[in-house]
Amino acid sequence: MQLWTFLISMMPVGELRFSIPFGIISGLHWFDAFILSLIGNSLIALILVYIFDFFSLNTIVVLFKKIPLFGLIFKKWYDKALSKSLKFKDWTYIGLAMFVSIPLPITGAWTAVLISSLLKLKPFKSFLFITIGLFVSGSIITFICYNFSNLMSYIFINDDKIEQFIKSIS
Repeated sequence: MQLWTFLISMMPVGELRFSIPFGIISGLHWFDAFILSLIGNSLIALILVYIFDFFSLNTIVVLFKKIPLFGLIFKKWYDKALSKSLKFKDWTYIGLAMFVSIPLPITGAWTAVLISSLLKLKPFKSFLFITIGLFVSGSIITFICYNFSNLMSYIFINDDKIEQFIKSIS
């Protein structure tokens, strides 16, 4: 499960917001799930930052627009990132870290890399601030996942009721 947790954290949809709960549910210790997810998500961010820096953003956009279905998905993602980048134009690196630290959809490392490229930020410094944001976001997700059973026992009073609740939604 360690490899899967690591690989899931590198995917553009979900990233560590999905890999941490997956790792914990799969039986990994919460700290292992957090570290593997953070390393995997940071590694793909580092690779993407330098890919976007090496090839110009325009080249990447033109390339992806030529692929039928993927081009449509990429265009939507690109347009959302473009609109979000305008909000962070004055904040630059701090804004990038704050953006990634919010554990919501489309606020992950992949979008942050695109935003850093749109704002023409330095690659390594962008990577560092994206990693800081990933650490904060991952900490929030880990805290929620680790304490979910405690929250459920507070709401439902005992473990039997939690098991009944989980079986009813399965």
